[in-house]
Amino acid sequence: MSRRATIICTLLVLPYLYLAYWWWSVLSSDNGVFSNELIVWSLGLMFLSPVVLVLLGGTAFISGTRNTKASMAQHDYQGAATSGGCAYFGLRALIAGAVLLAGMAWWVLDTPEPGRDRLGRICEKSPTGSSTRCRPDPERKKSALEQANEKRQREWWR
Repeated sequence: MSRRATIICTLLVLPYLYLAYWWWSVLSSDNGVFSNELIVWSLGLMFLSPVVLVLLGGTAFISGTRNTKASMAQHDYQGAATSGGCAYFGLRALIAGAVLLAGMAWWVLDTPEPGRDRLGRICEKSPTGSSTRCRPDPERKKSALEQANEKRQREWWR
């Protein structure tokens, strides 16, 4: 990787290294104390990890493919193999991060149908509007035959 790519990747990983050190210091000491700040930073970095995976994977993939082409032009096959491996693992990280980002976006942006909750139940508000009551949708309920077939298949796999 180029010097600029190495610096960018190092800067992206530094908060995770510091958090790992922080957790290690809390768990390894006799009087380790969990703080709210530790939990908030852990959750924040956990939700940012797909973005970091995409950035690190993209950087490694682009840098690896460039270096592979340059090494092949110079007939440096060992350097090409090393750079190709970097590109391969960069592509894997890029795909994993993209899938995680898509899943998180679907989870956040998914909206249920009007009058239903996220589980597909029918929700009705009271006349005063002070409470909401949800009940299962009778149209989405499986028939007794389908339920028996599913039960038989589950038992068959055991």
